[in-house]
Amino acid sequence: MSRVIPPQPPPHPAWKPPAIPTVWDDLLAGIHTPDDWARKRLAAKARFLELIRDAAAPQPPQNKDLRVEQEYAVPGLKIQRITYNVEEDERAQAYLALPPGAPPPEGWPGVICIHGTTNWGARRNVGLPPEPGDPHGDRQVSGFDYAALLARHGFATISPEHFCCASRLPAEGPYETGPFYRKHPRWSAVGKFCYENRSAFDILAAQPGVDARRIGVTGHSAGGQGSIWAAAYDERIQCAAPACAYMTFRADPDPLQWSRDYWYIYFPQLRERFLRGEQIECDFHEMLALIAPRPLLEFFALNDCDPLSQAHRTLLHVKVHELYRLLGREDAHAFLVFGDGHTLPIFTQMTLLSWMERWLKYGGAMLGGWTPPY
Repeated sequence: MSRVIPPQPPPHPAWKPPAIPTVWDDLLAGIHTPDDWARKRLAAKARFLELIRDAAAPQPPQNKDLRVEQEYAVPGLKIQRITYNVEEDERAQAYLALPPGAPPPEGWPGVICIHGTTNWGARRNVGLPPEPGDPHGDRQVSGFDYAALLARHGFATISPEHFCCASRLPAEGPYETGPFYRKHPRWSAVGKFCYENRSAFDILAAQPGVDARRIGVTGHSAGGQGSIWAAAYDERIQCAAPACAYMTFRADPDPLQWSRDYWYIYFPQLRERFLRGEQIECDFHEMLALIAPRPLLEFFALNDCDPLSQAHRTLLHVKVHELYRLLGREDAHAFLVFGDGHTLPIFTQMTLLSWMERWLKYGGAMLGGWTPPY
């Protein structure tokens, strides 16, 4: 005889959890349907392109003139140093890391792996040390060779060098953007970053055996920022996993870092606005929202920088998750918060790998039988 459950009284009003107001609530203010978001998304994308000064970008060269400059014998990998045209008078350098053996019939999925502010970061991504004798080289490789990790597990990867380091090192030193702004006074360093990562996509997608329909992006530190900007900019990117991407404009105790007047100048036009105390509408909540409904995973440490700023970043993701819920894609958004500082501990690397496996290899299927490769 089944038990009859009597009707339950309605919840007491006092039991309702209070709403949590955040500085990110403007993201979905007035947005109630996917169509509402589609209209706002157009305005957000326009704000983002204006922020990076995309209108000042030159037309990319028709002929990229790809050249393989060097090959490296690395166990379990095929690594090539390549160069190619990114402007009519400028060549870029990158490192391709390909899985061993022939590609599967459907092709390899690909990942653009963007490095942080270390001079030979692209080499570090594939597990290579800096050029011998370079005083600017960071020799810490272990834990940051995520391009090699992905390639060893069936992904074709490209690790492009940032435009102001390594093979294009300015006379003033790594990450000095003065020469860039003298050449392109109306552009922004972030716009150039996006422009060159789009070229890296083109190069990777054209490689034999790569499935251009399944390409994602990841990166650490400035590479984490670059991953967000690349995915917001280039909608061909199918999956994003930024790591330790620093702070936002609104929650940064020193927002002038984003528009400093020396070294690496992200957004020169924002300096006067920050000095006036203005809030920038196109903050990271809109940049991350531009990736939706494509899969997005961000991982960061609460003790990476200012703890309050990182707490705000956590609430930012709660708001972004509301957008994914509105679009019916909650499973495609995740964030991982840890306490290991500005690093990539082993569990974040495994999370990165499983995220890319799920979305670029298995079409979003759950990986219940997945075995960590360690």
